[in-house]
Amino acid sequence: MTVTATPPARRERSVSGRVRALAGLALLTLTLLLAAILAGAAGTGSSLRAIGHDAGPQVLATAGLYRQMSEMDALVAETLLLGREYGPQQQADLTTYDQRRLEISESLLRMYRLALDNPVEQRTVESLIEGLGRYERLAARARLLDAQSRHTAGRPPDDVVEAYQAATDLMHRELLPKAYNLTLETGTIVRRAHDAERSATSLARIAVIVTGLLALGCLLGLQTYLAGRFRRVFAPALVVATVLTATGLVAGLVLLDRQSQALEEAKRRGFDSVLTLTRARAISKSMYGDQSRYLLDRFRKDTYEHTFLDKSRTIAAVESTSLPDYQSKLRANFQGLLGSVTGRDRDRLFAVYQGFQQADARMRTMQAEAAIKFWDGELTEAYESYDKVLEELIRRHESDFERAIDGGDGALETLWRWIPAGQAAGGLLVLVGVLPRLREYR
Repeated sequence: MTVTATPPARRERSVSGRVRALAGLALLTLTLLLAAILAGAAGTGSSLRAIGHDAGPQVLATAGLYRQMSEMDALVAETLLLGREYGPQQQADLTTYDQRRLEISESLLRMYRLALDNPVEQRTVESLIEGLGRYERLAARARLLDAQSRHTAGRPPDDVVEAYQAATDLMHRELLPKAYNLTLETGTIVRRAHDAERSATSLARIAVIVTGLLALGCLLGLQTYLAGRFRRVFAPALVVATVLTATGLVAGLVLLDRQSQALEEAKRRGFDSVLTLTRARAISKSMYGDQSRYLLDRFRKDTYEHTFLDKSRTIAAVESTSLPDYQSKLRANFQGLLGSVTGRDRDRLFAVYQGFQQADARMRTMQAEAAIKFWDGELTEAYESYDKVLEELIRRHESDFERAIDGGDGALETLWRWIPAGQAAGGLLVLVGVLPRLREYR
């Protein structure tokens, strides 16, 4: 029986080939691990930009726009309701009106810039700008007729009311719905970005874990082969590369989770809460305007009472058949836009909202002149107390939103700065650990 020995040259080529193959697999899996981490970070970063810097701020800006426009119309009604003996207050209202008009112009300009890649939103903004110009002309005509009438506090002449009706109809039937639709459109972008990030993050986690374990397996396999073949306990460079890979795997998962948690907190505790409370505040301002319109316009008195009830049910939903029924049944277990508020904030908010509704109920039992004085005094104070609490809650959730976005941006910056450097160092150390062994076969 003849035994054929394997030539030494062939054995050497076989050993060096295995070393190259194991090293190549290690480098490939390190590259895949880095790609998985960066892909996950890019997806979450895109969602963070959408919610924190692009569509999210645009949604909040449009929600604020709705309130500003409602306040403009309410201020016009208020100046028409106050007579010539309220001259200083009328002038203060007109000053506030001009401030809101400037704020609206700035908001629309900002929204137009943010909507440069969306022609539909651009057209909506353009139509709002044109419509507001028409509204201001109609409101100015009503104020001119009112100034010419020189009436005392109370309902102005019918021609003034008719002129105001044209302005308020334009505001409530055309402009406010467009502003609200703009909020819905940009809000859809935020929801899609959030939903896409959740599914992308789950896939990214799986990809990072799989590629990370493969990279560690390849490095350990390479270490084991070199230790067995070359009679060395370990190769220091490969040990460091393995440690860097394990660190990159854990750090990548931690940073991706931190980004995802920041995005979730920004969406749930920040963006959603701010949007809901801002919308509630805007509708509440419109309710306050309905009270002045109720006193101003005897032709539509019942209509404004009904719209006040509809908006009240949107703010705090209570089963009721009429406004007096609603106000008598209002309890702290309400739902609606303010139903998501919990704890002490809910108790505090309910107290001031109930005070506003109780003041409204008293006003509607009074005669015209007494009702106007009560509206200008106690009722306005009740509304301002309620509005102040809403504003404080919005500011708090805005801070939560900004803090969460900053935390996510910080995690993303850390990931982009250190993970690629660590993985590149690991790949370099693989080469450093393997090349001396390959030189032995030259």
